[in-house]
Amino acid sequence: MQASSFAVLDEVPPFGTQDAVPPAVSNKLVALWQQWQALADDLMPLLLTPKTCPDFLGDITVCAGTVMSLIRQAPDIGIFHMVYPNPDKMHRYSVLHAMHTAMLLALVGQRKDWGDKRTASAVKAGLTMNLSITNLQIDLAMQHAPLSTAQREAIDTHPLTSWKMLQELGVRDEEWLIAVAQHHEQPDGKGYPQGLTDLHQLADAIRTCDVFGAKISPRIGRTGMPTPRAAAEIFRQRSAGYFGATIIRELGLYPPGCLVELATGHQAVVVKRSCDPNAPDVVTLPGFERCRATQGSGRHIIGAAADQSWSERTSPEEILTNA
Repeated sequence: MQASSFAVLDEVPPFGTQDAVPPAVSNKLVALWQQWQALADDLMPLLLTPKTCPDFLGDITVCAGTVMSLIRQAPDIGIFHMVYPNPDKMHRYSVLHAMHTAMLLALVGQRKDWGDKRTASAVKAGLTMNLSITNLQIDLAMQHAPLSTAQREAIDTHPLTSWKMLQELGVRDEEWLIAVAQHHEQPDGKGYPQGLTDLHQLADAIRTCDVFGAKISPRIGRTGMPTPRAAAEIFRQRSAGYFGATIIRELGLYPPGCLVELATGHQAVVVKRSCDPNAPDVVTLPGFERCRATQGSGRHIIGAAADQSWSERTSPEEILTNA
């Protein structure tokens, strides 16, 4: 893997005003989107065929560093990449899901002041939590039939199978390994595969990020859950939890990439969070006008868009060019 494929742009200045954004900034937003796309491309062979990679450990470490760097520069673009209902998601489900879980963990690590070392362990664990079933997950995203016995067994055992694979690939970071082994355990003992009740903190974080990402991801015969509903479900399920509330605070009710309906009757795509979680910056559709969705402007958000089909007619690059 060439290190240059992970070249990261200079830090992006905020664009939280209602003023027009200079073209150079818009172009940089598109370039940052493309950095996430390139990262997904480079993760494909690492996660699909890890044992054939000459330097799996080195390459996955570079990928984790790229996730953390991109989140430090422009977290809204990373969130946009996860949330926007791109049709490409089903065909690369397992790789994108791992990358987006890692992205959420980078955000959590910043919020919790974990420091670079622990955040890197969490991000690498998020990238590799499903290493033994990466190919199976792609199949299942496209599968109409119920799980076979073999598929169910692979899913039930994948935390420990992935843990073992990582050890064989040279991983010695105990936090990374334990987080992968425990990422489907639950404090009440109802998780799997071991039914543990005493969980590592990173495993608890990964499970919450994993569940949120899975809820908003599409499958054959099922669209991704709108992010406001997914956030509400996470909060209900984890209302007393440590990381569910953290994710909601980080993303907001209407995170970047979310398709929403405005009080004017227009649809819009959220492109940037603001200090007010109910008033993010949006780009209207089909006019591609960027504005702040405030009560005072009369263009406040009334809910998630009932019709999500704009994502099939409008590319993320087109939206970000007009952001």
